[in-house]
Amino acid sequence: MIATVILAAGEGRRLGGDSKPLIKVAGETLAARSLGAALAAGTAPVLVLSYQAEEVVRMLERECAERLRSSQLVTVRGSGQGTPEMAASFRAGVQRAADLGAAQIAVLLVDQPGIGAPALRAVLEAHDPGRVTRGAVFGRASHPVVFDTDDALAAAGQAEGDEGARRYLRAHEERVCVVDLTGVARDADLDTPQDLAAWSAEPHRSGPW
Repeated sequence: MIATVILAAGEGRRLGGDSKPLIKVAGETLAARSLGAALAAGTAPVLVLSYQAEEVVRMLERECAERLRSSQLVTVRGSGQGTPEMAASFRAGVQRAADLGAAQIAVLLVDQPGIGAPALRAVLEAHDPGRVTRGAVFGRASHPVVFDTDDALAAAGQAEGDEGARRYLRAHEERVCVVDLTGVARDADLDTPQDLAAWSAEPHRSGPW
């Protein structure tokens, strides 16, 4: 079994406080889009939610009930100071995927709608056991990142604060295989209203992502 952990716990403060998974691009919420990509690539996704989680689930039930039924939801609680940090979300998602029996775990971010099923398939196909495989666009390291489950658990154990696997990837750089996704994916993060406006204005909605 291969699982895709979709990190979607962001509060989206710079986007006006809307839960990031609820934001729509091209008429589809980011959560539904990410779930669709993970399922189309043949993985069993694990969706990590926190902020407005109940509202996100209700939206997914209306928007894509079949995708939701094929997913495993993880809800992560904050520390009382806001939503959980990236590290907590990463750990929770990886642990759920491991508990489900995943042999490999891919990681996607819900706010990168340009990284879809073709990109995920390309990185999965390039992955060799014992390596960590990740995508890059125009030479920029990006997602998806694919781990053997033991590596994913080790990376999650080392994660701190608002970093996910970055520390582990730096420490094991010699085992990281990079797959060029230029022309297959777009790696823009949707963090601000300006990012969202730029994404919506770009004439690439019919691309492979």
